[in-house]
Amino acid sequence: MRHDKYHSFILDVSRKVFERSLGCYPKDLRDDFGNEMMEVFDEQVSDAYSSGGYVGILRVWVSAVREIVTVALPGRFAERAIAIVAVTLTLAFLLWFASYIGYVMETACSSCAIN
Repeated sequence: MRHDKYHSFILDVSRKVFERSLGCYPKDLRDDFGNEMMEVFDEQVSDAYSSGGYVGILRVWVSAVREIVTVALPGRFAERAIAIVAVTLTLAFLLWFASYIGYVMETACSSCAIN
């Protein structure tokens, strides 16, 4: 009975923590595969606990953390990087355009001393 109580507790905590960690994945990936990822994780943790106890669960978590670090976070940063690059390029273009307009105005009307 006590074993079942801890087993259930460990599985519940692992599930909740993994569910929170899905926030590290890009939104599109979460929307498309979040439920399946939860199902696979639940199966892996349950099987790992049944066959290897706490060490089995630890192995599943090592794999999950490795995936978060190598897949989820880079995907999430790339998601934001596109917006940052777009804003930077837009601002650079606007700065160039403003300086170009200033040059054209200065060249076209050299007697119009703009100071």
